[in-house]
Amino acid sequence: MIVLAGVLLDLDGVAILWSRSVYEATHRAAGHSLVFCLLLVVIVLLCADARWKTAALTAISFHLHLVLDLVGTGGLPIRYFWPFSEWGWQYAGHWVLASWQNAVVMAVTLAGVVAIAARNARRPRTIFVKIP
Repeated sequence: MIVLAGVLLDLDGVAILWSRSVYEATHRAAGHSLVFCLLLVVIVLLCADARWKTAALTAISFHLHLVLDLVGTGGLPIRYFWPFSEWGWQYAGHWVLASWQNAVVMAVTLAGVVAIAARNARRPRTIFVKIP
């Protein structure tokens, strides 16, 4: 759930299948908004075993995605208060998407995921299915 919270934000990018104008109107708005974050937190509170811990980590994962979008890709502004406001955050000093900085972030993230999986003795097949 926590990992999904950091990834589901980009579902608003599916609008590119309709047109560039629809994409520009919705990407980094619908999925990157405070409303979407609160929706994810409510779902986690209703479904998770460790409700509050998972909800807090979900919110952190969501906002970490926003920070990395801000500095790691630039592009469209992040409209955090959408649909109540069209105002958005942008950072002029953002990295190019294919930059060494983004490669380092990805490598550190992957190393962290592997370390956590190893610490918890998880194998790929046990992530989705409980094996007795």
